[in-house]
Amino acid sequence: MPDLDAMDREIVRLLQSDPAISQRAIARQVGLSQPSVSARIARLKSAGILRLQIGVDPSAVGLHLAKIDVSAVDPQGLIEGFRNCPLLVNALLTLGETNVSLLMVGETLEHLESLVDMHIRPLPGVRRIEFQIITRSTIPLALPIRLDATRCDQTICGFRCPLCKFYKDDLCTGCPATIHYKGRFWRESPARVGS
Repeated sequence: MPDLDAMDREIVRLLQSDPAISQRAIARQVGLSQPSVSARIARLKSAGILRLQIGVDPSAVGLHLAKIDVSAVDPQGLIEGFRNCPLLVNALLTLGETNVSLLMVGETLEHLESLVDMHIRPLPGVRRIEFQIITRSTIPLALPIRLDATRCDQTICGFRCPLCKFYKDDLCTGCPATIHYKGRFWRESPARVGS
């Protein structure tokens, strides 16, 4: 694993504080040439040390963020089951009383509650769940929220929204990947790119 020298650390710090900063501005601040800064950034990216991610701040678009910690018999299988879920932001394998941490978004708190009660809790091998709503973050979030969702009759995990008590009682907007979705965030806008 490559070591970060003081110059690498300063370049990373500058990019963290302002991801849109130009390489020329970085070069001025660290006292290197722009090609030297470019080479360092390329090396850091190639080594997997520096990753730039474009994302959406859930609170800025009216979404709620939840951390759902699960103790599962098959943690990797649980993660695979949610891999293509449009509500999943990230899934982490963890050590401790729980072994999976799911970061998920929903349009309402009830939407997230239905996700836990109808899609996670009934899964075979799920022994324990801790469900927490994230109310704020100390650093603005940029999360990889999927903005596209293919519409089909049942959810990616094989569930049919109209059969859900939360959906029937208008507490859940339904899965954005189904034709039953009745929320607002994943609705396609009338203007398509290129039209």
